[in-house]
Amino acid sequence: MPDILEERDWNFLLRKIKDGKCTPFLGAGAYSGEIPVSFIANEWAKKYDYPMGDSYDLTQVAQFVAVTEEDALTPKDEICKKIKELVEEVTPKYFKNPDELHGVLADLPLPVYITTNYDDLMVRALKSRGKTPIQEICRWNECLMQRKPILSDFVPTPEKPLVYHIHGCYEIPESLVLTEDDYFDFFVANSREHDRFPPCVQDALTGTSLLLLGYRVTDWDFRVLFRILAGYLGRSVSRKHISVQFVPENIPETQKEKAKKYLDRYFANLHIQVYWHGCREFASELRTRWEIFNLDTIKNIGSMHGIARNSEPMKTITYPTNTDRFKAEYKRPGQIEEEANMVSILFLAADPTDASRLRLGEEFREIQEKLKLAKLRDNFRLELPQMSVRPSDISQALLDTQPQIVHFSGHGTPTGALCFENLVGKAHPIGPDALAALFEQFSGQVNCVVLNACYAEIQAKAIAKHIKYVIGMNQAIGDKAAIAFATGFYQALGGGRSIDDAYRLGCVQIQLQNIPEHLTPVLIKEFQS
Repeated sequence: MPDILEERDWNFLLRKIKDGKCTPFLGAGAYSGEIPVSFIANEWAKKYDYPMGDSYDLTQVAQFVAVTEEDALTPKDEICKKIKELVEEVTPKYFKNPDELHGVLADLPLPVYITTNYDDLMVRALKSRGKTPIQEICRWNECLMQRKPILSDFVPTPEKPLVYHIHGCYEIPESLVLTEDDYFDFFVANSREHDRFPPCVQDALTGTSLLLLGYRVTDWDFRVLFRILAGYLGRSVSRKHISVQFVPENIPETQKEKAKKYLDRYFANLHIQVYWHGCREFASELRTRWEIFNLDTIKNIGSMHGIARNSEPMKTITYPTNTDRFKAEYKRPGQIEEEANMVSILFLAADPTDASRLRLGEEFREIQEKLKLAKLRDNFRLELPQMSVRPSDISQALLDTQPQIVHFSGHGTPTGALCFENLVGKAHPIGPDALAALFEQFSGQVNCVVLNACYAEIQAKAIAKHIKYVIGMNQAIGDKAAIAFATGFYQALGGGRSIDDAYRLGCVQIQLQNIPEHLTPVLIKEFQS
């Protein structure tokens, strides 16, 4: 199987989502890093003097705590308190990031969401989208069987979806499947009685395509869940499913490839297509593709309506125009109308003589060409390119042109420095703190910085403390991919798309060139830094 989803897989997934025939499964990898539940294992290992070497394994450490404390609820009570604190802390800003997985999923017209996580972030995400989710837990032990269940005839809808916690929720400590004993009991209970899941959940397991998100095949939650799912999938009509899996870690590259091939064959038996990347990358690509898919659907419906003889008149819906979005994106305090309608783009480039040659001129020409052909070409001014830039040239160019967008093309180092040129044309690296301090002085003027250079994500995170949008590369990037990204990015801006959309279309442009580097560009926003 390929490492990424092919176009036919994406088309399949989008159609299933549109029809409400897709059911997301959320694992621990669905977090964006703000709720580090896995770190709790290390804290407990130190606190309770855990003697084994696998202090990172939450299930094993929790079992040890339950046994040594002679109370099965001790680790559950502790982890529930910790999760509650973390959820309350991050929720106010968590869903502001347009690429956050829970928010992306909440925007989809789906009736059922299933999670093995203990938090209620999926519920909160749905509520933030104006929906009314119903929350339910799996009744996997006798204590939980005594609790009043949701109505057996409940039919979830996209407006009133079900969020089903298979492994429990932090609001009910006894519902958590946490220790080794819990996982064994959970598996036995669900193997003996297939009606432990509500009818609507059983229908989702057998009648929809599953989207497994953020699991590692070595994790307890996935191993137990997969064996139970295998029983349901074996009883259903043969359907395609998709799993976003983390690449196996801490093993040599050759072994990693062998592990992936083995797992691909393992999943293939149940018609599961694997996407070997993180959830953040998947969420970003899903959001972009869903938006484009929806726009195409709306256009098709509009065209069909225009030729239908007996249809009712379509209601007029007012959408923001390209110009409206343009003004909202780039407007600065105190600007007069003429200034608000013009965006200045400053292109900076450096190609030191003691570094490998780059095609920087070609990148500038592509940007220039795309803006010339753009619908909003009269709203963009591409300044004369600043080539062979030295450190002192940067601030002078910012003062002279007063740009809203600054684009740097050149070399970057693994430590995050960008390479400019010294007086004799050789590399002069500038670290993240120095450039961040410079852009801080222009934070009221510059709206977006594009660092089209290797390893520039480190630099981007530093600059994003002061600038609204910053794009960097999370690893080395080739010339062709860098030029393709710039082409797609400015083509989208010239068409009136937002910087968020332009970033995604830049990544898609890399894919369209059949270059396997579309996950290298990273967009960092001011509130994320």
